[in-house]
Amino acid sequence: MTDFLAPDFKTRVFWTEETTPLERPGAQPPHSADVLIIGGGYAGLSAALTLSQAGRSVIVCEAGQIGTGASSSSAGSLGNVPKAKLGTLIQRYGDATARRIYAEAQAAREFVEELISRQAIRCDLEHGPRFVGAHSFAAFNRLRATLPTMRELWGDVRLVRPDQMETEIGSTSFFGGIQVANSATLQPALFHFGLAQAALDAGTHLLENRRVTALRRTPNGFEATASGLTLHAKSIILATNAETGLETMQGRRLRRRMTIVPAYALITEPLTPDIIHRVMPRRGSFSDTYTLLHYMAPAGRSGRLVLSGRAGRSDETLPTKAIRILAYFRKHFPALRNVRATHCWGGRFAVPGDWMPHIGEEDGVHYILGCCGTGVPMSTYLGHKTALRILGAPGSETAFERPMPAIPYWPLNNWLLPLAARAYSLRDQLFR
Repeated sequence: MTDFLAPDFKTRVFWTEETTPLERPGAQPPHSADVLIIGGGYAGLSAALTLSQAGRSVIVCEAGQIGTGASSSSAGSLGNVPKAKLGTLIQRYGDATARRIYAEAQAAREFVEELISRQAIRCDLEHGPRFVGAHSFAAFNRLRATLPTMRELWGDVRLVRPDQMETEIGSTSFFGGIQVANSATLQPALFHFGLAQAALDAGTHLLENRRVTALRRTPNGFEATASGLTLHAKSIILATNAETGLETMQGRRLRRRMTIVPAYALITEPLTPDIIHRVMPRRGSFSDTYTLLHYMAPAGRSGRLVLSGRAGRSDETLPTKAIRILAYFRKHFPALRNVRATHCWGGRFAVPGDWMPHIGEEDGVHYILGCCGTGVPMSTYLGHKTALRILGAPGSETAFERPMPAIPYWPLNNWLLPLAARAYSLRDQLFR
């Protein structure tokens, strides 16, 4: 283990070590508002910011504290590559809808970048290409088949043949791939705290350590119970994603349409610029075409790399997770053969049956759920879209506004998840 883990190895989130406390107004929060938002992650805070800036009174209830949930624990990818493959979406929803979804994935990234600029959020935003490495010739051919559509929707997307790999990444283990020019990375906790501060500055009331345990309709809207506090609101937004609980009737109904997937990330020890250049000559981000993919990118301005993988596997300790994730990257990137991990942590993301995020309204409750591990761009973007829907403002239309499909045999799906993760891995190996 000492070959893989640094002497000061920690099983906690690296990103939050750089954050500072939020500046809060001194006034006591009200007990009623135009909109009550359940969940203080990217989606909830983005919706709160848009609503508050439009003059609506907003209360956000966060079950924990800002920085302890999934938003500050992500790997920091700000890309436009949806989890659902283009071909799969075409088969399920048709060509036109699939194209809209892929086009909006780029719009989501652009929205977040504009938001960061407008609010002057300092979160180590860094632009660079995203390289998607094909794990087999069949995967390369699938990428090549969808290349014309991706170019039409995203612009600069380039096919990279196996013999062209050395100019893109420091690995010869992949069977070519594609390079998506317009991508970015950021420090997720700094973005999360910056978004929270922007919402507070706009007038949002943020209540931490307030878990909503009851929600009922009233003649004027809704009444919510949050850790003993009674709150009233005309509208409700449920933005709890993987933390959607079973306490309320509305939460139970929506929770049964998602599989909650554990995810893991690690941070390497500080690396020399030469090693980072050999691993990623274009200093962008990397992912592969496995169903449960691996991801790598520079970790902000820390001089380290963030690596993620092993999603869906919940039967190991975090040190073992770190070793196995790092072993994958050492195997495929020779320049990392002596690199060790200093931090490793786990989080969770939510996956609906069609592997795409959803917004909608059910029983009068607006929801933003199922980020599928693309929370930085998609949750932030869809939080804004949901706020526009409540405001009745132009621009609220989105291809992601559709009911979430039911998941068959839901009570068993999370028990079977580790087996499903192994099945996906085996399928990727056998049917390459």
